Amino acid sequence: MEEKDRIKHLEAEVKKLKLALADSMLAQRSLEVVIDEANKEYKTDLKKSFGESASAGSEKS
Repeated sequence: MEEKDRIKHLEAEVKKLKLALADSMLAQRSLEVVIDEANKEYKTDLKKSFGESASAGSEKS
């Protein structure tokens, strides 16, 4: 019986982790869409702009 309980627990954990991963992937994709739409609206490249300012700040160190 103990091994069956362990398997059930592990299967439940896998299901929980899969749902968390799916939520995380959805959130990431949503943010990418927001950034893409902002880039179109403001005619800029936020990813590139942010990357350049972050790089410039780290070079000073």
